[in-house]
Amino acid sequence: MLDSEKLSIFKEISNIGSGNASNSLAAMLNEMVDIGIPKSDMVNFSSITDEYDSPEEVVVGNVLQLSGDIEGFIMIVMKVDAAFNLLSKITKQVVKYNPNDYDDIRQQLGSMGEICNILCGTYLTAMSEMTGMTINQSIPYFSIDMIMAIMNLPISLYGPVADTALCIETDFFTMDQEVQGKYYFMPELESCTRVLEMLGMA
Repeated sequence: MLDSEKLSIFKEISNIGSGNASNSLAAMLNEMVDIGIPKSDMVNFSSITDEYDSPEEVVVGNVLQLSGDIEGFIMIVMKVDAAFNLLSKITKQVVKYNPNDYDDIRQQLGSMGEICNILCGTYLTAMSEMTGMTINQSIPYFSIDMIMAIMNLPISLYGPVADTALCIETDFFTMDQEVQGKYYFMPELESCTRVLEMLGMA
């Protein structure tokens, strides 16, 4: 179990990663993107969906499995309307959609996968540079689905060994609040020990 001092270290690491990713997003949008104060705690998988309207809420999600010196997951999750606002800002034209037409939503938001990959990549680059550790990433799993369905990938791998995991969650948002989303960094506990050792904090 990680005490509050060690949790704060992972909050700071995540803060640097999410800040780097948000700077990348700001460059795409040519406007400021801010981040909230990271939340870091051992959480039950099912509780992650509590912050959404329901476990069945459809969201845009990008999940990468991590390997190398750090194993675990990094995810970006955005609500559908925020994803369309982001796409509209990037393309500089209003992208309209039918909220009741799932196929239309999937088709129009297909290009969001590459944007999410860039954000995850810049997040991990900052973490790797800070810790001096090698972080490999899997082929991304990009999906427009219910939040509980997107969580199935980390649950399927973590579930057999634990029903809780360290989850560092960071909000990101534009100043007009039209684009909002969350970064989730979920390292395995053995990887947490390696990170602390590398930083001389074990």
